[in-house]
Amino acid sequence: MKRIVILTTLLAAVIGSAMGQTEIRTAEELAAIGTDKETLSGSYILINDLTLDDWVPIGRMDHDGEMGFSGTFDGNGHTITINSFGPETDNRSVGLFGVVDGKGEIKNLRVAGKPTYTDGQKLLYIGNIAGVNKGKITCCVSTADLSCEYAQTEPRKKVKALSGYEGGQYGGCIAGVNNGNIWHCYSTGSIRVALGFAAGIACGNGLLVTGGFSIGIGSGGVGFGATPGSSKGKYGLIEYCYSEASVFSSGNAGGIVVFAPGGTGILNNSVALNRLIEVRGAGKPLPKASPFPVGGKMVLSHPNFQFYYLENIPLHRYDGNDVEQPPVKLSPKRAVPLSTTQEESWWRLPDGADKNIKKKMIAFPFGTDDTAPWQWDSQRKRPVLYWEIANQ
Repeated sequence: MKRIVILTTLLAAVIGSAMGQTEIRTAEELAAIGTDKETLSGSYILINDLTLDDWVPIGRMDHDGEMGFSGTFDGNGHTITINSFGPETDNRSVGLFGVVDGKGEIKNLRVAGKPTYTDGQKLLYIGNIAGVNKGKITCCVSTADLSCEYAQTEPRKKVKALSGYEGGQYGGCIAGVNNGNIWHCYSTGSIRVALGFAAGIACGNGLLVTGGFSIGIGSGGVGFGATPGSSKGKYGLIEYCYSEASVFSSGNAGGIVVFAPGGTGILNNSVALNRLIEVRGAGKPLPKASPFPVGGKMVLSHPNFQFYYLENIPLHRYDGNDVEQPPVKLSPKRAVPLSTTQEESWWRLPDGADKNIKKKMIAFPFGTDDTAPWQWDSQRKRPVLYWEIANQ
């Protein structure tokens, strides 16, 4: 009976939609998107701000396989507040969207709230926009305070994990793992992961494969390692993004990403402005707290790479006895004073700039549409998205 009501609600929205987009006005209509393959491939536009309780993600990755969102969702500058997620299930991918497929696109959306999800299986991909993104996330904002806890439950049927991300919790303010594109996004708020890794945009960026990285969880805590081999796999691209979020984890914590393996993970034109990055872990080696990605040496040497971090960014590492350890050493070449980041000219791509100029600056494109979406907020002294200014 519930399925009939949901489908009827969605059908009514389809009939009232314009230009092929289904209008989403209620939480019930939003939930209906995840009903079946047909609804998961539709085109939607959000008409109202929404508040969600006991939310069940759109798309999933469970013992029955993977079913992702392959349509288009235009947030239309609105905010979705997630108060809570539904009970822990076999779904290993949690967010507003569990999985965004390669053809899927999420844009022009803000996610807020203070949701907590309790995982009991030691495998989880969690983000405010998407648990796993294989498509496009464009012009989105996360202001949410997201927490991922762990409480062991009875073993369930085995779920096929993403290659390289087989053990632990992987949390990001925008996406847990990004094997697609994240463009023109930023995060504030916070992310807290109890048994794994956390980052201000996406924990994993790119495919970790055999011969690349291995990650696991044992009695000594969370660990990772690298082995010789190739890194063939789907690319993850994060570009024109920044994070002010506070990041907490038991494993490695990153300002923008944690894992960006050379060859499959690309990070360009992005800035770590995090209020705090903190890890509390056990085992050896002790997890790292860094604005830089852990596995991005090949990417960092790319000639077009542009990544900066706020100088004196608070970095804290505590061992299993809760004793603070020395912070990791950072490259001073990428450090930027707070006063510089508060100047519009540092962020903005000059009109008519050639390729050589673009290579030497952060170069956010300012304008009034999805291709040049940034505008300056003189009160915050930060770039914001064009639809945020329009909604003021």
